[in-house]
Amino acid sequence: MSIPPFIERLMAGLQPGSSVPEVLKAAIAPDAHILEIGPGASPAFRRRDYPNLKVSDYCDTATLQRQMREVYRLPDGPFDLFDDIDYVCADGRLADCVPAEQRFDLIYSCHNIEHQPDLLMHLRSVETLLKPGGTAVMVVPLKTQTFDLFRQLTTTSDVLMRHHWPHAAPAAKLAFDTDSHSASPPAGAPHRFGPQDPLSVGDLHAAFEHLQRSMTGQARDLSYLHYHVFTPESLQILLLELYLLRQCSLIPAMCTGEVGNSFVIALQPMPWPADPTHAAAWTAHLESIRLQRYRDGAFRPH
Repeated sequence: MSIPPFIERLMAGLQPGSSVPEVLKAAIAPDAHILEIGPGASPAFRRRDYPNLKVSDYCDTATLQRQMREVYRLPDGPFDLFDDIDYVCADGRLADCVPAEQRFDLIYSCHNIEHQPDLLMHLRSVETLLKPGGTAVMVVPLKTQTFDLFRQLTTTSDVLMRHHWPHAAPAAKLAFDTDSHSASPPAGAPHRFGPQDPLSVGDLHAAFEHLQRSMTGQARDLSYLHYHVFTPESLQILLLELYLLRQCSLIPAMCTGEVGNSFVIALQPMPWPADPTHAAAWTAHLESIRLQRYRDGAFRPH
């Protein structure tokens, strides 16, 4: 599979210490149709520079402006931290919120997919919204560089269960895992998660109390949770397995190592070969990549 020019430019620009938004801006044309998902008050793109930009978030413009004024104690008056939100989506069904004639050359999100309760639904929406030849670029928190350090990685079965059998994956379990396993640096200390950094692990008893309250029907805000935890190898494995299971046609075109506390992955739609001989060869090729990713994760020096 040849490397598209946009991916080549992205790979060339993403060097240690580089800014992902700046690399993206250098790689994409100003007239490209771009969708940025969940930028909050820190968008990578602005409509004044990219007139075909659309923005999706979990709430409308007025609500987000009010929240940002409260968080940053901003005075009343003109508000220019971000552009108006075009599509409000809080349940992963983004494709249902976007007009059928609107499709995108680039879909970008930063620290977003880990918050998607139904990741497969989200990936299918991204797949639907890309133009032929379009690319989705996702900046993903790296497990070993965030408070997810002590948590278990998301598996393919986790994603399949939450999509196909959601009642078998209660939010209460997720909240307990997050509360009891999150890594925390001391108050006021830099958020570093290396082997020599001072860290504490979540309060097990408090997590259990929260779990008991959740199971008795007491409502709780879960919007802060990371539903998913990834490393570069684990997310590539997950996407390959969803593709091989014919659950989603997005396939990794590029994946970086550590970029700050994250990594960057680019996805492109790849239709399944119609010819049985080609399909068999394609399957064998992907299975060899899948095995190598498992080996990379299992045998990396510790």
